[in-house]
Amino acid sequence: MIKTNELPNITGFKKTDGFIVDASTGTGRLTGDNAAEFMKEYFLQGGVPYGKELIESWASLNGRIRAGDFSGLHIGDFKTITLTTGEVVVMELAGIDQYYKCGDAQIGHHADFISRDCLQGGRRMNEADNNNGTEAEKSPWLASELYQVLNDETTGIYAKLPSDLKPYIITKRALLEERYSSAGAVAGDTGWAWKNAGKLWLPTEVEVFGHSTWSEPGYSTGGGGCNLQYPIFAGGAKHIIKGDGNGGSRCHWWEASAHRASSAYFCLVNHSGDANSIYASYIGVRAPLCFRIG
Repeated sequence: MIKTNELPNITGFKKTDGFIVDASTGTGRLTGDNAAEFMKEYFLQGGVPYGKELIESWASLNGRIRAGDFSGLHIGDFKTITLTTGEVVVMELAGIDQYYKCGDAQIGHHADFISRDCLQGGRRMNEADNNNGTEAEKSPWLASELYQVLNDETTGIYAKLPSDLKPYIITKRALLEERYSSAGAVAGDTGWAWKNAGKLWLPTEVEVFGHSTWSEPGYSTGGGGCNLQYPIFAGGAKHIIKGDGNGGSRCHWWEASAHRASSAYFCLVNHSGDANSIYASYIGVRAPLCFRIG
């Protein structure tokens, strides 16, 4: 019998090779090329399990992550932080090397954390109902008010992070949609570009649900190797549905994607767990805390 933690030591294993799997439904033979689907359908029923609390310091985690050493780390593991305002946030490990080697400049080893619940209180995406970029910044996300609210290093959420964490947060490099025309507001993407998505960011609709529902297919939002569902959101709604503050009642929360066929709406996750959207100035939507260590 081979234990799961011994699988990496096997050499010469091919996708067509088989092995025996024990499950509550019985014992059977599984080929290597079907293993991923089996893991998703059987072990992730109901969503990724809540993991263990990581007691390792951010400094130690950062050193190991940068070196590509993820031993003992699993999707769903978490660290609890306290903002300088006193707000408690549970940060879950959402992706491990999700975009390793992607990018215009190759992305190095990294781990992405997304809060189990949202930051407390509603936050609008923009003061006006507008999901366009600007001439200076064509990305709807980077041009948004919420981007500034999260990332301002003096007054934003970033400024309120604990001091033992901030030095190890790196900017997320991402393929971002652009939406801008000098002729006026447009209701569809006009391009894409590799850009810095911020030290604090929001996942796209694809990164949450694995596909476009209300976002613009194509460019960065349509999926592919540069825009993939975070593993923590696979298999169920356990981590998709978030509360208003730590342990709070379920809430709507923003995604970084602009709504297709609209110049006013951004995509969001509905409090009931489905993909949805609403006008940019709506204040009743929350924002998760998301950052990258690496």
